[in-house]
Amino acid sequence: MVDIVFPNSTAPGARPGEGSGRLINAYAEKLDDGARSTFARRRVPGLTQIATTGAFVGCRGLHYFNGALYVAQAERLLKITKAGAIYLVTNLGSLPGEGRVTFARNNKAPIPDILVTTEDDTFVVHDNSAPTSLNDGDLPQSLTVDFLDGYFIWAIRDGRYFVSGLNTTTVSALDFAKAESHPGGIYRAVAFGELLYLCGPQATEVWQNTGNATGSPFSRAAVIPRGIVGPFAIAGNEYGFSALVFVGDDNGVYRLDGGYQPQKISSPDLDRLIARVDDKSTIDVTVAVTEGHQWATVTGPNFSWTYELGTGLWHERASYLDDHWRGVCSVQAFGGWVIGDRLTGSIWLLDPDEMTEGGNPLVMSVISLPSAAFPNRIAVSRMDFDILVGQGLVAGQEPIETDPVCLISWSDDGGNHFGTPLKRSLGRLAKHKTPMTINRAGMSSRYGRVVRIDISDPVYASILAGSMEAAARVN
Repeated sequence: MVDIVFPNSTAPGARPGEGSGRLINAYAEKLDDGARSTFARRRVPGLTQIATTGAFVGCRGLHYFNGALYVAQAERLLKITKAGAIYLVTNLGSLPGEGRVTFARNNKAPIPDILVTTEDDTFVVHDNSAPTSLNDGDLPQSLTVDFLDGYFIWAIRDGRYFVSGLNTTTVSALDFAKAESHPGGIYRAVAFGELLYLCGPQATEVWQNTGNATGSPFSRAAVIPRGIVGPFAIAGNEYGFSALVFVGDDNGVYRLDGGYQPQKISSPDLDRLIARVDDKSTIDVTVAVTEGHQWATVTGPNFSWTYELGTGLWHERASYLDDHWRGVCSVQAFGGWVIGDRLTGSIWLLDPDEMTEGGNPLVMSVISLPSAAFPNRIAVSRMDFDILVGQGLVAGQEPIETDPVCLISWSDDGGNHFGTPLKRSLGRLAKHKTPMTINRAGMSSRYGRVVRIDISDPVYASILAGSMEAAARVN
């Protein structure tokens, strides 16, 4: 018997035939010692709709405070609250623009100020009425807003950042400083831990609060010689997440747990995808946490790759009939992590118990490493797969939930083309001895065999291992 090796981290290669397996809408989790496999490859968390905002579409940003979720969408600010199991949507009024926004909240008592900065202005968020312009002539047009140590902090494209008064929204024309270590200005001012990161196109300056009496209370502490590709190509400073993840100016993806030393976490495969994006400002990072897994998803116009902080492994994510993920923006709210939608008015909860994306199939695809005996061909008399079976539901949609199946196909030309899939049962509920076997599987080419397993039926799925009876044949 020869092992069919499934990947733990996606690695498609620059072209089919170079890679070492792919995980699409599936992630690998290490099992404890003594399990029948070292890793399980499971379906990624699905999306459960908690609300829809009707005619207002395209999530621009999210903020959660005191039971209220503020949702910025095209030309509109909405508020979502929860009453029992019901989510209520309130239209607060106009929020001009369609581009991404940032929210920040200070520590003013008894009611803090909440601000939102758009591509055109900074607005004050009100609980039951439309947002109003901050209308402070001392504040130049900003890219983003954040909060640290009692101060609102605005990033200005020319390299300056302005700070508010302590736990107020007032701004003085003199209360600013400038990132000057490198030319190019800054895209984003990000508060993380006790430090302020001024992220520009060529470098990131790290500032800390030194209590300066004039100008900015922050002073430069270090310079990281790595910039970011756009204002929203960084995330992780959201409450409940533990590291910054950003797309660097060299097209690599980096992780920063605090301090001054980012760690590169991307592979050349992802670097190439990022490098091919003409407009790098379209790249964004979205973070979330489910069941102890910390996810950071890097999305471009035609790809989404997700990094799991605990394992350092990557997988790809793609929504139904799309080549990237519909999820964008995130916030910890309502006992989980809420995700926006790129195109619709839906608001989602990232849900590990949901096997669809709002009712759309969430197709899990696991593609093996090549099994080869180059330059010989391989005669495959049988293939067996160790997949968790017996997970069908008693009461569910017939037949996809009650009698689920998987599709198994293979490629004998390095993964360029796959044959017609064969259907195999995943087993009705408690049918834990359901076999997963393919007999008389033919002859591979000299480039070996790559096996693909697709599961779209919305039941729990876990792919553990595979093996085949194979013998090399001399050409």
